[in-house]
Amino acid sequence: MDSSADRLFRQLDDAQKNRARLTWLIYDELRRELGAARAEAVLARAIERRGAEVGRALFGGLDDPTPEEVAGAFLAQSPADGRIFPHTARPTEDGGIEIAVHRCPLKDAWVEAGLGDDDLATICRIAGRFDDGCFGAAGIGFRAETWKPGHAGCCTLRLTSR
Repeated sequence: MDSSADRLFRQLDDAQKNRARLTWLIYDELRRELGAARAEAVLARAIERRGAEVGRALFGGLDDPTPEEVAGAFLAQSPADGRIFPHTARPTEDGGIEIAVHRCPLKDAWVEAGLGDDDLATICRIAGRFDDGCFGAAGIGFRAETWKPGHAGCCTLRLTSR
C-alpha cells in the first residue's frame, strides 16, 4: 500500500505533467493560427508574466537579495522537498549559484507525448520564461539554459549578483 506521501508525490507530479500538456496544446493551437515564431513570443510573454507574479510574492520580502538568499527561498518552495524537480545547487566562482535541474515532469510529459527534439527544445524554452520572470523579479542577475538536443537532464539556472 502506498503511503500518503507517495500518493501526494504522484499527484503533484501528475499535476505538473498536466500543466505541461496544456502548455503544449496551447502553443500548438497558437502556432497553427499565428505561426511558430509569433506563437512562441505570445505564450512566452504570458508565462514570463506569471513567473514575475510568483517572483514578486516569493522574493518581495528580501531587503537586498543575494544569489544565495534567492536560491534558498526558491528551493525551499520546491514541491515535495525537491523530489518533483530534483536538482543540485552549487556556488560559482563569481559569487553566484548554479542550479542544475536533473529531471522535470514537464519535459517528461512532452517526451511521453512524443515531441521531437525541435518541438521539445521550443516548448522547454517557452516554459523556461517562467524562470526569467520569477528571478527577474528578485532583482539579481539571472540566466537559464533550457534543454537542447544532446543535453542531459533538464535546465540549468544561473543566479548572479546584479
